[in-house]
Amino acid sequence: MRKQLLFLVGAWIFFIGCAASERKEDKPTQSTLMINLISDATVNPHSSLMGIHLAEKAHNNGIKATIFLNVSGVKLLQPGADTIVFNNQSIVQALNKVAEKGVEVVACPHCMEALGIKKESLPAYVKIGEEKVMMEKIRNQPTVFTY
Repeated sequence: MRKQLLFLVGAWIFFIGCAASERKEDKPTQSTLMINLISDATVNPHSSLMGIHLAEKAHNNGIKATIFLNVSGVKLLQPGADTIVFNNQSIVQALNKVAEKGVEVVACPHCMEALGIKKESLPAYVKIGEEKVMMEKIRNQPTVFTY
C-alpha cells in the first residue's frame, strides 16, 4: 500500500511538473508584425509601398501589424508627401488606408526632429514612438521586416 501511495504521489508530481513546463506565459498570445519602414519614399517609393502592403496583408490575416516610420520613413509625414506615387498609387493614401483598417502607425521622434517634423502636424492616427511605446512592442516579440 505504501509503495502504491508513493508511486501515485510521484506520478502526480511528475505530471504537475510537465504541465508547468509547457506553460509559456512570456510568449505573446497573438502574432505580431512590425514593419520598420526606413526607406526614403521620395527616392524609393516602391519599397515604402511594399512595406505598407505587407502590413495590410498581415492585418487582413489576423496578425497585429505596426508600421514604424523610422530614419527616412518619417518623410511620409512631411508636407507634400501626398504627391509621392508608385504605379499610380499614392503612398500616403495607402498609409492612411491601412491606418483606418487598424494597422498601428508609429513615428520615431528623433527622426522627426532631425527632419523638422512637428508632432502637431501629424495625422491623428500616428503615435509617437517614445521609449515606453517601443519597449512594449519589443516585449511582444514581433516579427520585423525592414523596408
